[in-house]
Amino acid sequence: MQNLIVLHSNLLSIPHTSDSLETILSHLSTRVMDAFSNRYHVGYLIYLVDFLATWEERPACLTPMAYQWCSVFSEATEGLGQGGMQISKIRQGDYWFCLDMEFAHVEPGRDLVHPDDNSHVRGRPLGLDHAQCAHLLLRTLEVGFRLANINRYQRPLDLNHTSHHDQIFEAVFSCGDDEAIADAVGAWIVGESSPASSCAHYFAMRMARATPLSPRLRRAGIRALENNWSTISISDALYLLNCLHLDVDDVVGSNRPWSWLLVRVIRSPTGFESLSSHYWRLLGKLGISYTSSEPRDVEVMKLLEEVEDWEKLEVWVPILWGFLVWEFIPDLVEDIGRVTLKMASQRPSALQKLENLCKRIQESDARAALQPILNRARTEQPLLELPPPL
Repeated sequence: MQNLIVLHSNLLSIPHTSDSLETILSHLSTRVMDAFSNRYHVGYLIYLVDFLATWEERPACLTPMAYQWCSVFSEATEGLGQGGMQISKIRQGDYWFCLDMEFAHVEPGRDLVHPDDNSHVRGRPLGLDHAQCAHLLLRTLEVGFRLANINRYQRPLDLNHTSHHDQIFEAVFSCGDDEAIADAVGAWIVGESSPASSCAHYFAMRMARATPLSPRLRRAGIRALENNWSTISISDALYLLNCLHLDVDDVVGSNRPWSWLLVRVIRSPTGFESLSSHYWRLLGKLGISYTSSEPRDVEVMKLLEEVEDWEKLEVWVPILWGFLVWEFIPDLVEDIGRVTLKMASQRPSALQKLENLCKRIQESDARAALQPILNRARTEQPLLELPPPL
């Protein structure tokens, strides 16, 4: 009861002269960081974050504030001789939280914002035990990200990612609670820029467990990959795609990020060899907006032709014709047309897809080159039951 009274008195002491809820919460955030820098009421922060976590309609401005609190918690461990946060297993309820963290006593003059200037300050433990530290960190992430909107079209937040946040991700991804991990993934989703950390590296820590991802963690991972499709490495993209088992029902809004991510993977030597047939089929369902091709695209077509992988060619060849619609390159028409005729003459489904494509595209050099090939393919088809052209 005494703890709750102290918490209540602290909340009442926040200035309420402003009508802005964000201003009031900003005062609260200052109190949290001040408590850490001056080592008073640190123990009661647990009650504070528990209180905020029960706030069902907490505002979006709490997300960057809570993320900053996690930052301060992490910075406060840098003076410890053992290196701050270390991984060990701690029993907390029904989960094993793999977190070993003590908070340093921050003496007057220690700069939490610029830790490089604190060589003269030596940290001492503040007395929170490991289970309390684990609870404080995980609960603070919950305050910031459990209710955060993971829709990629929201206005991004400035989360001020810094290098020490790797400690936070390392600790949380090692725990056994998928909901807590999903909270941490939220930082990759709602932030204006992603942390420098490898998302795939941390998911590998989680995938070491045999249990499948929880639905929320899987959705969060999908959105994180979607937000970073243009910058993620090919090896990381392949790993995450295999972890997440993405399908067309998981695509929200525009298909463009996923289509272009899959094209990026296919164009790379490692991706071309490693991408599963499932994701080739997904690319065929999603389609791709017309844009310029690369020399590698025809190389991919020829490699597929050599091994007679007609299923993948049925996806790739229409994409190449789409590129020609956007940027017609006469030198490519002969090679693409040859493979198109060979494929369409053997596979009624491929002929049908290309005929549908030809009807959708406007009058263009690409359509003028494609139509005679399709006419010839229809006459050269073996005696199979062909669907009538639409």
